[in-house]
Amino acid sequence: MTSPSTAPRPAADTLSSGTSDIEASPAETTTAPAPHVVVLGFGPVAARLLEQLRDDVAAGHLRVTVVGSECVPAYQRIRIGDVSVGRSEPEDLALADEAELAETGIEVRCGVTATALHAASRIITLDDGGILHYDKLVLATGAEPTVPRMTLEMRRDGHIDAELTMKANGRSAGRRSRAPGAESEEPRRYPDGVMALRDLDDARRIREIVSRRERAVVLGGGVLGVEAALAIAEVGGEVTLLHRGTVPMGRQIDTDSGMLLRRQLVDAGVDVRSACDVNTVVADDGRLSAVRTSLGEKIDTSLLITCTGVRPRDGLAADAGLPTAWGVVVDRQCRSTGDPHVFAVGDCAAVEGRDPSGLIGPGWAQAETAAGTLRADLGLSAPTEHDAAGRPVDLTASAPARAATAGAAPQTLDVILVKSKTLSVACAGETAVDPWDPEAPTVSTWSDPKAGQYLRIVTEGDRLLGFVSVGMPRSAAELALHCTRGTLPVADRTALLAAEHATKEAELGPDDVLCRCSGATARQVEEAASCCDTVEEVGAACRAGTGCGTCHRNIERMLAAAEPAVV
Repeated sequence: MTSPSTAPRPAADTLSSGTSDIEASPAETTTAPAPHVVVLGFGPVAARLLEQLRDDVAAGHLRVTVVGSECVPAYQRIRIGDVSVGRSEPEDLALADEAELAETGIEVRCGVTATALHAASRIITLDDGGILHYDKLVLATGAEPTVPRMTLEMRRDGHIDAELTMKANGRSAGRRSRAPGAESEEPRRYPDGVMALRDLDDARRIREIVSRRERAVVLGGGVLGVEAALAIAEVGGEVTLLHRGTVPMGRQIDTDSGMLLRRQLVDAGVDVRSACDVNTVVADDGRLSAVRTSLGEKIDTSLLITCTGVRPRDGLAADAGLPTAWGVVVDRQCRSTGDPHVFAVGDCAAVEGRDPSGLIGPGWAQAETAAGTLRADLGLSAPTEHDAAGRPVDLTASAPARAATAGAAPQTLDVILVKSKTLSVACAGETAVDPWDPEAPTVSTWSDPKAGQYLRIVTEGDRLLGFVSVGMPRSAAELALHCTRGTLPVADRTALLAAEHATKEAELGPDDVLCRCSGATARQVEEAASCCDTVEEVGAACRAGTGCGTCHRNIERMLAAAEPAVV
């Protein structure tokens, strides 16, 4: 029997492990167990982290346990809008295979939630009664939707039964009944039909209602709200978009482009109400039946999708005494500033105290950064990256860009794309600049509202500060490439307009980034396409197309043009 000083740590999910029937040899008693890395959260960013660590696990240099609160492994959360309207099936979004991970040696626990982090003893407690000991902990818990404050009017048999004052988390502060002598009841939640669109369960519930062609209301004019309303309209559903600003996406784009976007939404079949909020949610016999707006309207509906923002899931870290500030505060290596054994990546990470971007590209870059730091801490060598043909790839040239994306001094711009089958909207950086201010940066604007086109570019010298494009996909693609470099060397902005109407789309250079989410270049995708038959196979080979999906069209072209692989 091993002595306490040389015994390995307890099994990951128990406080103690059983003794062996065979006496351990002296060599075995002196061999230290492989370090244990626990990953809390199993979304797309965690999936990328596991990809980075799986070779170390397979070689026995590392033990990894990933814990996810959802009952399925990681999937492309950014595409759940397609599932909610029936354009995709849940299995089409899969990013990880539980059986393959288990075969590698990675322990996967789905449908389990961490209840507490004990940083001093490096222990995680779980809601299934389990306990995990860790050497390193990575928080990839993402963000949760914020639910607005609204009054809940409850009706029974067609008559008002009670009104509840709802808190911002969607629970009542107490019930006020209109029935004489009625006793108070326990606080309630919003009724069925009021939901956010954050996970596959939400998407399935929304899909059921949309399939019945019942009217839907979307609250929130940001990117998620616009995408949700558009998706419903594009499949023939009746949808109203309510937002509090003067124009949709008012925080990301300037007023003029917002006015055009509003017109485009209306043309696509979305009923848009600006400067409007929901004051009251009406429920008949426990189900949503209508909403009352701040404009005094009553809109009959059985579905209210709230897209009013998210907050980082940083409660575990905060309760453990780790620094938090709208996310777990980490340094550029994604390490907690309060505990060297804890890391955070993705939507729950505040890199150097900055708010999380909410975009998949920076999250993936953080996962790669955290994996590299973990290996360095544990004395493991970095793995060799290979291209689609199996050749080693030198990633040192892209290191500065990766570092900038992961949280270093900003050198690039994160591009926001509205995922839609009918509209082309893209933006990045700062665009709400007064072009007449002599102290302001240079602003170049092209506008043709009747043609549904708008382009604004903000620069300072050759430095690109921001852009917004509506209805001009080729210009948006060109500017998005410049966003990865942080510069716009084109002195004559009208060259972009000429390219927009050119008969042939501009070719990407071999080293130009084709997939902004993964950072895959045109050369990498072309090489993968020569060995693959589908977009999914290309994604498995070089990760292109596994994010927002806007590069699928270019990947399909490369697949069609690729020469058959020589066997």
